[in-house]
Amino acid sequence: MAFGDDVRTVMTTSLPSGKLATTVQLAYSFAVIFTFPLQNFPSLEIACRSIASCLESTCGEGSSFASQRNVIASLLVCLLGVIAAMTMERLDKLVSLMGSLIGCPLAFLLPPMIHNNIDPSLSKSRRVTNNIVSFLGLCSMVLASVTTLLTW
Repeated sequence: MAFGDDVRTVMTTSLPSGKLATTVQLAYSFAVIFTFPLQNFPSLEIACRSIASCLESTCGEGSSFASQRNVIASLLVCLLGVIAAMTMERLDKLVSLMGSLIGCPLAFLLPPMIHNNIDPSLSKSRRVTNNIVSFLGLCSMVLASVTTLLTW
């Protein structure tokens, strides 16, 4: 087993060599490969529709490229692959940056803002509390992002 500085970013590579480690790495690889489409389907759909509408507005309504969702999705997946290959050695930094830019707003910024918007009968103190939580979420997002970028 590895501890401290001997632990690698990807935990499965820190396992001792042998049949069990190879089996765990293989199972993890299959899990990543087969769940990738499920993880990326919502964002790919949104991105494909946005890109297609932009292409239709610039290239014209009859653009064959804009109507090909599979082409756009394939290009986006290839772009994700290139980004993954470029950041392979800095995976911990990339995950940290994604957590700060996506996780903090999803957890702390958006819920109180949505709560303020969907419930018009909230008391003033509850709205102020929601705004304080949103502000602290914004501060944590900025702080975490800056810290990650400074240590890159």
